[in-house]
Amino acid sequence: MIPKGKCYVASPDDSVKSVLDKLEHYGIDGMPVVGTGSYYGTATQFDIFRHFFFMKERKEREDFLDNTKIKDILAIDKYSVKDDSLFEESFLSLQDFPILSIINNRNEFLGVVTRFDVMEQFKSAFGMNRKGVRIAITSIDAEGRIKRLAQAMQKFKLNAISFVTFDETDKMHRRMIIKVESDKDLKKFTKYLTNHGFKILDIQQD
Repeated sequence: MIPKGKCYVASPDDSVKSVLDKLEHYGIDGMPVVGTGSYYGTATQFDIFRHFFFMKERKEREDFLDNTKIKDILAIDKYSVKDDSLFEESFLSLQDFPILSIINNRNEFLGVVTRFDVMEQFKSAFGMNRKGVRIAITSIDAEGRIKRLAQAMQKFKLNAISFVTFDETDKMHRRMIIKVESDKDLKKFTKYLTNHGFKILDIQQD
């Protein structure tokens, strides 16, 4: 999360024009609207334009921009999550919009999470920021497979950079991707895995 002190925010009483100017100046898609610490919603260019073109009482463009407060046209908020939400829930929301405001149960604004930040976490989970050897494997035996894999890595003194598993709904088959440092002889390690219930799917070196 980017903490609130480092976020670009709008005041509820800011004019629509000033908010649009800020969005364009900073090159961002949305801006939290915050007053005295409380979160009002997130202003976006799309919602502003939609409100202008579909409002019941038509206004001249300049009148709308200069004399309409941003708090008066905020759409139903769909750009925020609570601070105790699971990480997985937040990135599902980020599929539709590249920024999410983080609020607590008192509706206080805490900061934002961006799609870029989430992608950085995925890169870290897969060890993409460090060179090494990526090994994709699968195992049929459902119980104790991760423990056996860890014991094999310890046996061959391999240092893990990352570890990710897939297929959580399949009790019989689970794919696992490990990335290890490449300064070791991996042939004995992969042969050992093959002889102990694992199947090597792919090996790639950075």
